[in-house]
Amino acid sequence: MKKIGITVGSSADSGNPSYFKNNKKKFEILDDLIDTSNGYPYDYAIYAEAKALENKYNVKIIPLDGSDLNLKECNSCDCIFCIYEGTYNYMFFGENEFNHYINTLKKTKAKVFPSVKMQEFILYKNRYMKYLDKKCYDIINTKYISLKSYKNDKSKILDSIEKFIEKNNYKQILFKPELYGSSEGIKIYKNINMNNIKKYLDNVKYEYKDLLLQPLIEDFTKKWEIKTYWLNGKYLYSFGHKKTKNGYSITKPKSKGGKMDDKIINNCLKIGRELIKDLFNDKEPLIQCRIDFGCCIVDKDKDKDKDKDKDKDKYFINEIEVCPALSLDDTNDPYFHKIAEEVVKFCL
Repeated sequence: MKKIGITVGSSADSGNPSYFKNNKKKFEILDDLIDTSNGYPYDYAIYAEAKALENKYNVKIIPLDGSDLNLKECNSCDCIFCIYEGTYNYMFFGENEFNHYINTLKKTKAKVFPSVKMQEFILYKNRYMKYLDKKCYDIINTKYISLKSYKNDKSKILDSIEKFIEKNNYKQILFKPELYGSSEGIKIYKNINMNNIKKYLDNVKYEYKDLLLQPLIEDFTKKWEIKTYWLNGKYLYSFGHKKTKNGYSITKPKSKGGKMDDKIINNCLKIGRELIKDLFNDKEPLIQCRIDFGCCIVDKDKDKDKDKDKDKDKYFINEIEVCPALSLDDTNDPYFHKIAEEVVKFCL
């Protein structure tokens, strides 16, 4: 009998209370693990769905505390599926806890998926962005800043930043930290001043690992960021995400009753399918993956091309996630049971 561990540890409700009400018996097992009075976090919900498949597939499913992995428990498993990922440990608990998470997964005898190598490839954004650039995917022009290098030679790094800004004639920029999720830690400069940038770098050098410097694209916040979700390489759903004065707004494609243009979605899906194929061939097969697209970069050839579709602003790949945070509010159809079944089958 195969034993499968699933990392858990998040706390936010994953939405769609009717789904959990209709499947109440499956989720009763969580009452002994967490306080379920405020809803069910996505990682615990997927664990419960997988637990319900034990008899069908003759497996044993156990939860692993992703915030404090125990090597002995990990070694008792044949496979470990990472839903709760290292980013959360770094954001909420610090570098030591992040290192403990990574090192435990490296030491365990269990098969880990996504592999540690794949998780690190995605966690360190500069690695996968260089990969995307090499593969000729559209991405934002990005400069990578090592805070260790900055500490050793501030003048050299500041000069390189200034040259990057001047060379590209950027009027507005942003800094994005590695190992942080969503918009946490992003610093925007609409009026560029090198003295202010120096003060910023001096203050964050102990808080983050490294930084990404990018131009601030006004349309990025004005138009929908398109997030596409893939299960075992197959497209499952997409949703739009936009920052508002009061937080964030979420929508679906027009064909699903939302506001996003289906033609734009289809163009993103075409790119997504190509990227999934490349990742599976060059890296490893993935149970789940989310590819996010932002707007807009200018198509350099649009004036030369008579095709009207080419005259539109182009969406670019903004993020890749292999352990994404999930919410049932993002789609019309519940899908946690589908993830759970793929996890079990992947391990057999």
